[in-house]
Amino acid sequence: MKETPYLIFKEKILEENYKEFDELCRKYLSNYIIAYSVKTNSFENLIKKLSELDSSFEVASIDEIINVSGKTKVFNGPNKTEEELKIAMEKNLLINVDNKSEIDKIINLKKGRKLSIGLRVNFNDNKFGFEEDKVKDIINYCSTNNLNVVGFSFHPGTQVNIKDYEYFIKKIENFLISIDINLDYLDIGGGFPDRYQLKNLNVNLDDYFKLISSLKDFGNIIILEPGRYLVSNSFDLISKINVIKEKSGKNYAFLDAGINILSKISLSTYTFNKIENERDNEQKNDEKKDYILAGPLLFGNDIIGKFRGNLKEGDLMRIENVGAYCYNLGWEISYKKPRIIVG
Repeated sequence: MKETPYLIFKEKILEENYKEFDELCRKYLSNYIIAYSVKTNSFENLIKKLSELDSSFEVASIDEIINVSGKTKVFNGPNKTEEELKIAMEKNLLINVDNKSEIDKIINLKKGRKLSIGLRVNFNDNKFGFEEDKVKDIINYCSTNNLNVVGFSFHPGTQVNIKDYEYFIKKIENFLISIDINLDYLDIGGGFPDRYQLKNLNVNLDDYFKLISSLKDFGNIIILEPGRYLVSNSFDLISKINVIKEKSGKNYAFLDAGINILSKISLSTYTFNKIENERDNEQKNDEKKDYILAGPLLFGNDIIGKFRGNLKEGDLMRIENVGAYCYNLGWEISYKKPRIIVG
């Protein structure tokens, strides 16, 4: 038996997800770039497989710029340093500028050369990008400093439902009509729900692409930055139940992995299945119980889910839908991150 906990990277599932996503791009869009969001999961074998599938990448830090090989990269983020911008310019990345301070850094670094950039436009009141009503002034400022704005970048959020996504696409359309400039590309980010959430929402990915297809009328390359949809179901976590206890009328099953790897801020919905073993034949007639699944950390909120069935100490659980953000956001408090094996 392998030492738990450990993650299984299901390479074949990733390949199927990518090909399906690419097929929808071909069906609904004329010109497009798939730029995988590296922050979602930066496992080396995953990046290598996506490179083999001809994916591009969206990067957000100097480590991602340096470590991710592959085709055209999109560089996003609100906190780009001069060092990062210099390397991004040397590597000819598509830089989506987030603020005027960043523009001034680029002006200083380019030393009089003409350079093309994109602008991140934000329709919401948060820390990212430029307000809609400031964009024309920023374009003029760029123009006077020999910077050519060739694209806009937008982002709808994460796990976006179809109604909100439709509103997002309509906002982009109205904005493009109002701004009326020629562009090379539109970066509309990610936001696509994973397969589990699509099922909960009673929609499919095709429904989202039908909305996106209206943007091709503006004649630009459409850049999409999928992360979650490609990798959520491409990883499983195998964890062992070390302790069963009853307290205050509740049954607890303590696993050797908890919120240190199954982070609540990943916004993923995990599914829990017991891995059957020889002892199960002896337990098949036992009454099923409801269990609270808890992790090993000394935190009261280290609760990861629920399970109904028959559990014993030593049983293994397969936890699915853990590919998005879980590994990258994993803590090393008391325990190291689980290793990853390729399955």
